[in-house]
Amino acid sequence: MKLAELLSRLSYAELSNLSIGNDGQGSIKAEDIPKLVAHVNDGLTRIYSRFVLCTKQLLVEQVQHITNYHLITKYAESAGADVPWRYIKDIPGDLFKGDVIRILEVHDSMGREYVLNDKDDPNSLFTPAPQVLQVPNPKAGRSLGIQYQARHDYIENDDLEQEIVIPFVLEGALQAFVAYKVFSHMNGQENQVKSQEHLNTYDGICTDVEERDLVNVTFATSHHKLENRGFL
Repeated sequence: MKLAELLSRLSYAELSNLSIGNDGQGSIKAEDIPKLVAHVNDGLTRIYSRFVLCTKQLLVEQVQHITNYHLITKYAESAGADVPWRYIKDIPGDLFKGDVIRILEVHDSMGREYVLNDKDDPNSLFTPAPQVLQVPNPKAGRSLGIQYQARHDYIENDDLEQEIVIPFVLEGALQAFVAYKVFSHMNGQENQVKSQEHLNTYDGICTDVEERDLVNVTFATSHHKLENRGFL
């Protein structure tokens, strides 16, 4: 689904009785598109956090005195940031975008999976925050392959042809979330009630998808990008 299609659907349906939706004419006023795109990005982050819709990999090279590895762009070698250690090693053709929602798996250079968050296991690694990998006993120069749940790429205001990558069973949830955000910023009791209705619709669709297992929430570990980086 392209951004233009989503905006058209909102105009015809959830926002059809509002001026922002051009009163149901199938388009959004140009000056209102940035506002809706902000809501779209919020909705995509919500949905991509609730469901594992995208997984990616990154490579971290351990540093002797660093135990907490922050998975944010300034520590990627491609970022060029003024930091002492850029320990995130970019994978060719897939530069790190700082899009980590949470860490799913960690492997050593032989492909062996580490236990996560087990204080009784002396070899366990930890995730004290969604974007932090804690290595209690770092080994300088050794690499760790990290599989993580990634968010959707940010949608830009000026490109209506951008693809919104989302399972069709969740498209209604995204529309409902955007409508919830629009109405929640409007004054009046009636608008607040309408806002809650759209939020309930969003949650209801997501719950139904979860209960009926309509989205495959499992993920398959693939090391081919790490192999290209000389990891395995």
